[in-house]
Amino acid sequence: MHRSDQGGRIVAVNAEPAAISGSSDGRGDHRSLVRYRVLAYTTAVLLIVLVFAGIPLQVWAGKPQIVHVVGTAHGFLYIVYLFTAFDLTRRLRVPLGRMVLVLLAGTVPFCAIVAERKLSKLYQHREGDASRPELDAAVQEG
Repeated sequence: MHRSDQGGRIVAVNAEPAAISGSSDGRGDHRSLVRYRVLAYTTAVLLIVLVFAGIPLQVWAGKPQIVHVVGTAHGFLYIVYLFTAFDLTRRLRVPLGRMVLVLLAGTVPFCAIVAERKLSKLYQHREGDASRPELDAAVQEG
């Protein structure tokens, strides 16, 4: 498709929908998804261990070792999770409200796993059906 600019020159306009990240091959998007998935599961497992094993051992048995080690690891990896989750949600053009929920998912046991499944499904829909914008709207709503 072509159109002319103000100077009368013909300018090519891309009629195809843009790739999710703006890259032509999509490998950056897939790498972002893999990084996010690894960190989502890692932070989720560490938080589950911290909440269901570390804190009870610290409170009832007086053994804070697990809380110190696992809590520190979860805290550090959660910060990395925030960056990777932000990167992926930005690439997938997730609305701001959903982006905030994904970022907060690393603070509630099991929620990072649920958020990971939803973002992976969104990624698969967008990659498989990039030519169907109505599907994107349906996935964003539901």
